[in-house]
Amino acid sequence: MATAREDIGLEAILDLARKTMGQEVDAIQALMAGLSSRFADSALVIARCPGLVWVTGVGTSASVAERFAHILNCCGRRSMFLHPADSLHGHAGVMASGDVLVAMSRGGESAEVVALVEIAKRLGVTVVAMVHNMESTLARNCDYVLPVVSRQEFELQGVIATTSTVAYCAMCDALAAVAWEVTGYTLERFVATHPGGAVGRMLHK
Repeated sequence: MATAREDIGLEAILDLARKTMGQEVDAIQALMAGLSSRFADSALVIARCPGLVWVTGVGTSASVAERFAHILNCCGRRSMFLHPADSLHGHAGVMASGDVLVAMSRGGESAEVVALVEIAKRLGVTVVAMVHNMESTLARNCDYVLPVVSRQEFELQGVIATTSTVAYCAMCDALAAVAWEVTGYTLERFVATHPGGAVGRMLHK
């Protein structure tokens, strides 16, 4: 049974916070330095998709995928999260030729995601992998591969997806920025679909 620490003080708490945030900053800076034509190719495929952009992942990657789908919708690029487990029970039939599937998996070996990619390819869907392991099954099976590399030791306790999650979110935000520009989306169009919350109140003044 774990023993709770009763003696942790203010400086130790702040040091932990600074270390965690610093690792995340380092990971994003490394992503920035590594951007290449792979990013541009993936970004344009997503931005110019004539159909729907489906985004999938399991575990923490699923949370990032849902966030990405939401942001793409806010940028004029119609998108939906597609649960890989449900997809293997018939829901994959929602995809069609002309769509794009963005598949997220740090290790690139998540069985449900790999299986969904195989179905997508048979349906004529273009598949973009966002993956850390460029030698993985997922990376080998996709049309476009966007590396999202982060150091394993930067994860919480070396295993819990923390820094890698921030890295994936940053890459998604960069892709969404390209989608906004390429689609020619405007704040006027955005306002029409975002009347709620603080943003809605600000834009509807």
